[in-house]
Amino acid sequence: MSKKTQQNRKTWLKLDNAANIYPSLISRNFTPNFRVSLTLKEHINPEILQQAVENCLPRFKNFSSTLKKGLFWHYLELNTRKPVVEYDSHFPMRALNSKNTNGYHFRVCYYEKRIALEVMHVITDGTGATYFLCTIVAEYLRLCGKDIPNAGPGIIDLSSAPTPDEMEDGFRKYTRFKTRRTRQEASAYHIKGTKLPAGEVGVIIGRAPVDAIKAKAKEFGATITEFLVAVLVWTLYCHQKEHSKKDIAVKINVPINLRNYYPSKTLRNFSLFINPGIEPKYGDWDFDEVVDDVQHFMRLNKKEKFLNANMSANLADEMNPVIRAVPLFLKTPVLHMYYVSGEGKYSSTISNLGEFAMPEEMKPHIERADFILGRPYIMPTNCAVASFNGIMSISFGRSIKEKECEREFFRNLIKMGIPVKIESNE
Repeated sequence: MSKKTQQNRKTWLKLDNAANIYPSLISRNFTPNFRVSLTLKEHINPEILQQAVENCLPRFKNFSSTLKKGLFWHYLELNTRKPVVEYDSHFPMRALNSKNTNGYHFRVCYYEKRIALEVMHVITDGTGATYFLCTIVAEYLRLCGKDIPNAGPGIIDLSSAPTPDEMEDGFRKYTRFKTRRTRQEASAYHIKGTKLPAGEVGVIIGRAPVDAIKAKAKEFGATITEFLVAVLVWTLYCHQKEHSKKDIAVKINVPINLRNYYPSKTLRNFSLFINPGIEPKYGDWDFDEVVDDVQHFMRLNKKEKFLNANMSANLADEMNPVIRAVPLFLKTPVLHMYYVSGEGKYSSTISNLGEFAMPEEMKPHIERADFILGRPYIMPTNCAVASFNGIMSISFGRSIKEKECEREFFRNLIKMGIPVKIESNE
């Protein structure tokens, strides 16, 4: 291999299988992004934060990139421009305009004691984003004179070189192609409402003790995620009974972190999605039945064998020689329609990042952690969950003004004896 070819391979990166669909959604007012944030116990110094981001960025190859159009697919190209740290906006998850971010597909912003990272799904998923954010915060604390180790849980050692494992496409590496699962599903119920202005996201956050939610989930023999999915299914099911004469499936889109099934260290996208829920046309449901159905569906469909079959179906499309030969300008509208059709198959989303991992030396400097999904494309609302120091943050991002379902979700938790403190950006 020539030196020129080797150099070219170092300056560009093929999109992973999950990322290929997201460029088709990008417009002036919309980007498929999400936010993770850590609130510290002292006010943020923006100059030090800027230096921390600049120190960390070269270590994260997927973040150090800009999206480009190829003849057949989009790809990521090395971006050497200076990243920009911004003062935080009243409305989070504004569209990531590459002109305002110097070509990067993430935004680091600050407000009082909070450091937030907003990032497009084109370059990573929630796991990769938390590594980048926690590494930035660790470096920020070091620059502020705090004794924080260079390596540890949830952070990357800046003195080490990027490894091929961190940039691998886990889908290609671990898919066996023995069989494929069908992706055919019935459409799902969507609540109706008045659309917010383009680019705005309505946010409501409920904060509750992890132990209280875990104890209540245990009463139903469920995990925390299964329980929260069931509560959201129940909330939307009750809303449908009150506001619609039709019986339409209520399903929740749940990302599954494939790093829990394969020994991957990738910092790129490596998640699949399943859609547990209920069919109201079969008759009336009570909450116990909802929990039971959600639990059994999730435990069956989270089996590695079934997940691998789903990976096979997704990757087979990308590798199909006919599809690969179609020019990008023809692929893009088809991918766009495919995404819109897919979002119509579920009523909402719950993405649970779990506990934020970080070195013990960082924890005394951190007040809270939050995770918010960006504005849904056609869905009215979505939900993101993260925990830190015994407190769970449950956030809803919505594209409509009405917030009845989100409030009813939290009321249902309170009725079960779970204390919830509610915050909003309105």
